[in-house]
Amino acid sequence: MRKICWILVVVLLSSCTSKVTKATLEEYNLVFEKVMTLEKLISQTEFNTLSGDEIKEMNAIGKELYYDYNPMDLTPEQVAQCEALKERVNKLRNNLITLTTNEINDFKITPWQHDELLLEQPRSYPVYLLKGEKLRWTITAAKPITVQVSNADSRTVLKTYKGKTTVKDSLVVANSAIYLVNINPQGTQYVGLDINYKINDISRLGNATPIKIEQVECKKDDFGATAVKGVNMTKCFEEPRKFTLRGQFKAAFSGSAKALVAVQVPAGATDILYSMRIDTSESDCSQDGEFHDNLASSYKKVKFLGLPLYEKEKNGKLNLFSSLLDDNRPIRDEDAYCNMYVFRNQAQAKQFQDGTKAASMLNYDVDYSTLGTQSCNGRIPVKGLRTIYLAFENERMRYTNYLWVEVEAVVPNTIYYTTKYTLEE
Repeated sequence: MRKICWILVVVLLSSCTSKVTKATLEEYNLVFEKVMTLEKLISQTEFNTLSGDEIKEMNAIGKELYYDYNPMDLTPEQVAQCEALKERVNKLRNNLITLTTNEINDFKITPWQHDELLLEQPRSYPVYLLKGEKLRWTITAAKPITVQVSNADSRTVLKTYKGKTTVKDSLVVANSAIYLVNINPQGTQYVGLDINYKINDISRLGNATPIKIEQVECKKDDFGATAVKGVNMTKCFEEPRKFTLRGQFKAAFSGSAKALVAVQVPAGATDILYSMRIDTSESDCSQDGEFHDNLASSYKKVKFLGLPLYEKEKNGKLNLFSSLLDDNRPIRDEDAYCNMYVFRNQAQAKQFQDGTKAASMLNYDVDYSTLGTQSCNGRIPVKGLRTIYLAFENERMRYTNYLWVEVEAVVPNTIYYTTKYTLEE
């Protein structure tokens, strides 16, 4: 039937007087074919099954539908045919716009949904809304939780629910802004959540507006401030301490096969981090003197990645110090090695320095001393002391070794962070 109708239309227009322009015929044919296709599509479509993007596309197609003609030089039959098509186009456009616009009344956009999400700490879920849109949330948990809804832009808390296992509510927002639904699990538990919103304009159909999330340092009293344990690292030496360890044979005539350095520990420090480069060549390298800056750079990367900033070692697991030291190992000369001793007692350190007792007869810290070590770095807990003594000894008979030692004191501190929410460009 459609094919027969199409043929009759073409015949009607093409059989008219020669005054009918080719452009008029081509435009009529194009619009007529488009109308027939859309009418069939609408009759076969269940609009409540369409996605937001599909509804928005159908609405745009409807708004673009248009047909008009110039009756000049057309016969009455041609005018009637063109007028009929114009009315048909107008009816189809209005119908398509009405159908798609009505869909937004029942359409919801769901940016956040989880059936069983394991939460250990409070977490915020951002949603961008325009003025007059409705934010809806349903939060469920086995044990009481706290839920807070706020405007992230104005930093205003709008609603708070405490000690609930189910929170279901909605809010028509008064301003265009980023809104937060914050869930505090009050411990570790599984939480179900469904956060969605209803729109008022078809242009908002589709996926939720992308939001950029950044962690930035802030003051203790700033909105949404979270305390995180961090560290300050301070140089114990202004520049690397350089030592020459003679071989045992040469040391008998000049110089020494030993070296001792006292590390003054600042108040509040819990640990020192050291870098010891040992080489058979006396020449400095570009890495010398960079231990402090390299640690600071690695620490910034750790904070940027959102890893735990500071915690004590537990069960031998890698922690912040391990990560920082792994990233900043000194250059190693395979032919250079020495003994390194850690003394916590001044008298013991002096006996080592004076040579009145061999190191094996002294009370050095076995846990943090190393024999026959090449270039290395490490951590030494200060255990409340204000001075730690690092001692080095070359037991080789002939070869002279050269040492570069750098030390950082680690002082725990508390850093405050807040989450910054912005619309992605």
